[in-house]
Amino acid sequence: MCLTAKSGIMSDQTDPEETQTPASPRRKRHILRWVIPVAAVVVIAGVVGGILISHRASAEPAASTVTREVQASMVTMTDSVTTTGTIAPKQRADLSFTSSGTVTTINVEVGDTVTAGQSLATIDATNLQASVDSAQAAVDAAQSDYDTAVAGGVDARITAAKSTLATKQDSLANAQAALDAATLTAPFDGTVAIVSMAVGDTVGTSGSTGGGAGGTGAGSSTSSSDVITVITTDMYSVSTSVGASDVAKITKGLDVEVTPNGAPTPLTGTVTSVGVIASSTTSAGASFPVTIDITDPQQGLYAGVSASVVIVTSSRQVLAVPTAAITVGPGGTTVEVMTGQTTTTTAVTTGASSNSMTEITSGLNEGDTVVVTTQTGGNATANPGGLSSYLPGGGGRGGRPSGEAGGGFGAGGGFPGGGASGAPGGGTGGFGGGAGGAGGGAGGAGGGAGGTNNGGAGASGGATGGR
Repeated sequence: MCLTAKSGIMSDQTDPEETQTPASPRRKRHILRWVIPVAAVVVIAGVVGGILISHRASAEPAASTVTREVQASMVTMTDSVTTTGTIAPKQRADLSFTSSGTVTTINVEVGDTVTAGQSLATIDATNLQASVDSAQAAVDAAQSDYDTAVAGGVDARITAAKSTLATKQDSLANAQAALDAATLTAPFDGTVAIVSMAVGDTVGTSGSTGGGAGGTGAGSSTSSSDVITVITTDMYSVSTSVGASDVAKITKGLDVEVTPNGAPTPLTGTVTSVGVIASSTTSAGASFPVTIDITDPQQGLYAGVSASVVIVTSSRQVLAVPTAAITVGPGGTTVEVMTGQTTTTTAVTTGASSNSMTEITSGLNEGDTVVVTTQTGGNATANPGGLSSYLPGGGGRGGRPSGEAGGGFGAGGGFPGGGASGAPGGGTGGFGGGAGGAGGGAGGAGGGAGGTNNGGAGASGGATGGR
């Protein structure tokens, strides 16, 4: 009975070996799902490493040394002050009526060329003419009284009559000037730049030093809004400013290089005035006005254009060699002097430097030959893009174009399924990346968003792309 019972019990139990045998294929598939991506990583890493090493070896030529011989020579070395300024017409007149009246005619438009003395605009002169006539009558009467006093021979009456006559003559002169000011005339040959009045406008006595018949209003200004501005278009100047540390270096007559904005070559000019009162003061210091006349032909210039300005404050002839020929080391400053076929290291004393040339104050003579040595090659053209130059969609700094929608070896720069960390199944990038490239999808080969074996949308083969 006992034996039978034992046999029954044993028959009811499950043999462990019998239960494990059917599960073995699933365990193998589970292992293979990890082994295949890891093996792929190892293989691709080896291939990419070989490509990268080969490319770096070919992209980094060996450094080479190039030497040339240059003679020490006399050159012109200058000191200068650099600033910016604004191009302005050399002459400008802002003309307005100094007499009250209504504008009756305007004879010019913007852009018109005018000559000195040409009529530009007029106002109604009826009242002004009446004032002249009245003043003339008063002068005539005073002149008659004066003549009578002289004939009478009484000194006191003569003196009084003479004073009255002078007063009446002054009044007549003022009335005549007001009548003359009823016509605006061009003070010099030029071009009309502004017309800000119209027929029918009533103008007042706001005043302008440039107004009147034949007024010389160059450089004047007016507070009136009713003006006609005439400028020269064949002669220009530059208005600029310099700091307090430079103003003492600048004097009238210094040579200047003016380069208008966008111009390919500079124009020559001359300093014509240097201010002694600061035009502005800021936390950076005071600025002093400087005016420069452009002396070169000035076709194509326009007022208001900005320009760079180089004021040459000193110029001298110095012995100089290329700066690249000079070596500064523990033993001092030296150059390599070539005599025949022999090179000698020679100590020198240097001065100022300009335009890749350095002044030699002692140690060399004019005509001495120095050796200039330069390095070429090396890693100057080394591969800039690394892996990104050769992998699909790499982009980066290399020369290959980027792939679509985050292509390449994963959005994070890893390998198959590589995301932010580049591990299999990690992040968002896939082999070929994008919306569904090889091994692609949101999770890439070997995993999904969670990086597990069957995780999320990124199981092997991806959400949309097959392997």
